[in-house]
Formats: sequence, structure tokens, C-alpha cells
Amino acid sequence: MSRCRVQVLLMVAAMAGVGCGGGAPAVSTSKTEAKVRGKVIIRGKPATKGLVWFDPANYRRKDALARSAEVTKEGTYEVTTLIGENSVRYEGPATANNRELDGTVLGYDVKDGVENQFDIVLPSQ
Repeated sequence: MSRCRVQVLLMVAAMAGVGCGGGAPAVSTSKTEAKVRGKVIIRGKPATKGLVWFDPANYRRKDALARSAEVTKEGTYEVTTLIGENSVRYEGPATANNRELDGTVLGYDVKDGVENQFDIVLPSQ
């Protein structure tokens, strides 16, 4: 077989393997915790009370418990949660009985060894 044909066959074989990984997307199984802080902004203004919930549970961490933090008068929060993807929601007077804001869930990827700063802005863009 000519050298050119071999190169073409190798390229075709390599391209055929791209994107064929299949399987479930990667999710964290880590039990490592990290601190997260940020602000809660509702319609451009800081929230003055309420709770922020970080839920690190996934199909590999089914037993992981959601973590909560109170929102301060300045609109800030600080919580410790597991690293990896967390579902995040805010509960407070500003979202109570408000269809647009109530039940909004955001996703944040909490990292180990870095400052995790996540502002919760509602309504989300």
C-alpha cells in the first residue's frame, strides 16, 4: 500500500473515533468541601434577608445534603459545600408568591483551592 493511502486511512480512522465516547457526562464524586461567598441581587438591588441553598447532589452523590446560608442585611452570603456542580436557589421575601422568581435554580461549579465568588442575580439573564 502506498504511503499516501496509509496516511489517508489513518486520518479516517482517527476521525471516526472522535465524538464516540458515549456514556454519562462527568459528575463529581468528591467529598471535598469549599467555601463559597457572594451577593444576592433581586431586580438590581441587594436582598436583605432570606436563605441561599447549594445542593451538590447528583446521581453519583445521591446522599449529599443541600447546604444553606442566611443572607445578611447587606445582601451577602457565605456557605461551605462540596466541590463540583451545585444547584443553587434563593428563598426569601422577594421571591415568595412571585412566579417569575420563585423556584429559579442556577448552576455553579464549585472549585477546590480557589476563591468561589458567585453572585445570585434574579431574574436570571
